[in-house]
Amino acid sequence: MDLKLKLNSQKIVDKEFRGKKPGYDPLEVDEFLDVVITDYVLMERYVNEVNKTISELQKTCKIYKDRLDNVEVQNEILNDKLKNISDNDSNVTLSNIDLLKKISLLEQALFKAGIDPNNIK
Repeated sequence: MDLKLKLNSQKIVDKEFRGKKPGYDPLEVDEFLDVVITDYVLMERYVNEVNKTISELQKTCKIYKDRLDNVEVQNEILNDKLKNISDNDSNVTLSNIDLLKKISLLEQALFKAGIDPNNIK
């Protein structure tokens, strides 16, 4: 969004007025225009800083949007893999996991008793 001003600080500095009698005090007009020029310079700096900040934020936003898109794609891939694993392997059930836990506990009890479960035939 460009700010379309009719004046800038240089146009104000370069502006010359014709004198007329009775008219305004040239010194008073000049002092006022000095204040206007200062405001315009500050405004131009502010607008440039804001535009720079907006540009940087847009770049950062694009980077994060790209990252989010990549993560969403990876998430979909992983969800598909997980779904395929659970659909293809019907033998994996909670009871199998429970059995593995029980076997682990029995092996630990045998180790405590001094028997190596790997040597049992």
